[in-house]
Amino acid sequence: MFKVIMRGLLARKFRLVATALAVTLGVAFMAGTLVLTDTFGQVFNDLSAGVYKGTDAEVRATAVFNGPQFTGGQRPFVDASLADTLSRVPGVAAAEGSVFGYTRLIGKDGKALGNPASGAPTLGGNWNQVAALNPWHLVAGHAPQAVGQVVIDKKSATDGRLKVGDFTTVLVKGPPQRVQVVGIIGFGAADSPAGASVVLFTTPAAQKLVAAPGKYTSILFVAKPGVSQQQLVSNLRPALPHGLEAITGATLIKETQDQFAQVLSFFNTFLLIFAVIALLVGAFMIFNTFSITVAQRTRENGLLRALGASRRQVLGSVLLEAVVIGIIASLIGLASGVAVAIGLKAMLNGLGFGMPASGIVFTARTALVAGLAGLVVTIVAAVSPARKAAKVAPVAAMQDVTVGSTGYGSKERIMVGAAILTLGVAALFTGLFTSIASRVLVVGVGALLVFFGVSVLGRTVSLPLSRAVGAPLSRLRGVTGKLARLNAMRNPKRTAASASALMIGVGLVGFITILASSSTASVNSAIDRNFAGDIVVDSGGGLMGGVDPGLARQLGRLPQVSAATGVAVGLAEINGKVEQVSAVDPGPASKIFNVSPVQGSIAGLGRDGIAVYKDVATAEHLKLGSTVSALFKDTGPQKLKVALIYGETAGAPAPRYFLANQAFNANFAVRYDSQVVAKKAPGASNAAALKAVRAVATKYSGTTVMDQTALKADRAKPVQQMLSLVYALLALAILIALLGIGNTLALSIFERTRELGLMRAVGMTRRQLRAMIRWESVIIALQGTVLGLLIGVFFGWVLVLSMKSQGITEFSVPVLNLVIVVVLAALAGAVAAIWPSRRAAKMNVLRAIATE
Repeated sequence: MFKVIMRGLLARKFRLVATALAVTLGVAFMAGTLVLTDTFGQVFNDLSAGVYKGTDAEVRATAVFNGPQFTGGQRPFVDASLADTLSRVPGVAAAEGSVFGYTRLIGKDGKALGNPASGAPTLGGNWNQVAALNPWHLVAGHAPQAVGQVVIDKKSATDGRLKVGDFTTVLVKGPPQRVQVVGIIGFGAADSPAGASVVLFTTPAAQKLVAAPGKYTSILFVAKPGVSQQQLVSNLRPALPHGLEAITGATLIKETQDQFAQVLSFFNTFLLIFAVIALLVGAFMIFNTFSITVAQRTRENGLLRALGASRRQVLGSVLLEAVVIGIIASLIGLASGVAVAIGLKAMLNGLGFGMPASGIVFTARTALVAGLAGLVVTIVAAVSPARKAAKVAPVAAMQDVTVGSTGYGSKERIMVGAAILTLGVAALFTGLFTSIASRVLVVGVGALLVFFGVSVLGRTVSLPLSRAVGAPLSRLRGVTGKLARLNAMRNPKRTAASASALMIGVGLVGFITILASSSTASVNSAIDRNFAGDIVVDSGGGLMGGVDPGLARQLGRLPQVSAATGVAVGLAEINGKVEQVSAVDPGPASKIFNVSPVQGSIAGLGRDGIAVYKDVATAEHLKLGSTVSALFKDTGPQKLKVALIYGETAGAPAPRYFLANQAFNANFAVRYDSQVVAKKAPGASNAAALKAVRAVATKYSGTTVMDQTALKADRAKPVQQMLSLVYALLALAILIALLGIGNTLALSIFERTRELGLMRAVGMTRRQLRAMIRWESVIIALQGTVLGLLIGVFFGWVLVLSMKSQGITEFSVPVLNLVIVVVLAALAGAVAAIWPSRRAAKMNVLRAIATE
């Protein structure tokens, strides 16, 4: 039996290659994702170990609260005077304070280096005098010895065309600082740590410009010979004031690595979702291929049964074919995973997501997970066709085989499909509109069930869809168009199965396109309704940094500007929940932000006031004058009073809470403005105001000055960036679906050999034959596209409806974009049919007619 199976596979090499290719692409994507994240994980693990390789213990403030995703514990600074005291603790060989925070270096051309908003961080700190605690080594020059002297990493020196002795500017806490580069440093064998830009000052300068005067981020220790890290920590703990803690160097490295792992886990899950989608689409292709070939081999299987093969042996023969295909495809996919990882990294860099330079890490886990995934998907997809093959009776060997299935399908199929679809819709609404646990999982399962339900119902809707989609062809393409339409309608089950794979990819493309369009439309609408400002200066510092608050004061003094305020961002625990809070200058902000006050006013915010969004106020039972418990990392517990309840989130400085500058500055030791907003003076032209603002903002390189039109485009940029990424990741699934259509056509041509030969014999030209098959492929592709877009529009509408409270208020269907999707799908369908149609056109007419 094994010889029969292998001979069958080798006799049908095209089917073997086409089916295996679908699995290969899915496995390659999954393996590439795992290779990429493992590689990045190794980079960050080595980075953490390298930074703290000489650290035996660290003393730091106890975390006041844990920040949201990936931000870790929020800790205040440590008093610098404590370093001398703790250096005398038994077992301490050396102690030195460490300063760490945001800076941004300006290159020789006046442009800020790095992209902290979406790429590697731009960091600042102090040059450690203790060699064991300093992970850096000088490549050129010397260490900073005075205020105004810095050392920079070699990568930044190369990118900024800076050398020892050059003067440049560094953006820090406060006004930009003019500094001299006195040294170039390296990090181990690398020019910089994972692509980050680093500027190191003397310790007093770093305290003033990066942290706070007389403060450290933490204090690092080296143990005396013979003293273990744990023993050193035990010696330090009794000497620590309240609110401080000591941990070993190993614990510090592990914490840092775990924090990186959390970030990579999110990134890994995001990419793996698309790998799973590709494998799911591949499963449809495998199922369809095996279903067709099992139907075509009915006589062959009947003959095997007549010769004594049992049902179990026939079942096993089909499953063994699937195992062979799965193993071959998975092995090729694993080998291709490294190339996919390199491609994914290049794509992410091209889309603006800064990825660190590194080698490649291929682990046994990658081979096991991706390889097994490909094998399991192949076997599972082949189970149903294998069971049908096993049910073939021996008498089938003596009967003519009629391959095909007409009609709308059984009542049972319709009922099952409708039930699955209803269950999927119910799961979607439950996950999106209730507060159950694991909402994302429930939504994901609901979406999967919707796709599966529509796929089950595909045979039912395929006949009318093929009739409707192909109707224009009869008039436009004559006989070839009419025959293409009839061929698509001839076997609704096969047509639906081929279209279902494409339906998934197109459905997700339609969904994400509508979500992106709705998000952009909602932001634009909010800016038009609620933002009375004319100019925005974006700092480019992301959430970690920004510009000096003095920039807003400078802009406010311009004659072309009537009001200007900076917008600072920080984390605080409000009523027991970690929140992102913003801060503005109440006077100018009341002229710029239309927050639709329900009670109170922006002008009423002061040293102890807080503004609360109306829905939050309702949920927390707050009213004007209510006391709100707040916890800040630098000042601890504070009591704030509700001074404003506002009704518009999109036009507010923050979606849930915001403060006045007085309250923010009193509770945050370090303040940057993430952006500055300004309103032009009456009588000043937009061009004059922009010119005046740009003249001032030029001193803060890396900033972007925008009017309202540019602001809308800037707010849409991250959405478009993510949209491009999703399109690129879904392209593989769509490619597999199109391969499936081509494979289905090739197999159907094989079973229609005699029919096609007769058509050629009665006068159909090769060109007409190619056109007929090509238009049949277009009908199948358009059927999958139409179903996919309907599902995508439904998904988009439901999600936008559920996100109304989060500021997504506009449901926007980008008709032009979706029309482009339809046109591209039709063209892709035509491309998918090129090889099968050429193969059909080249067949020998007499041999084709003689085929049984």
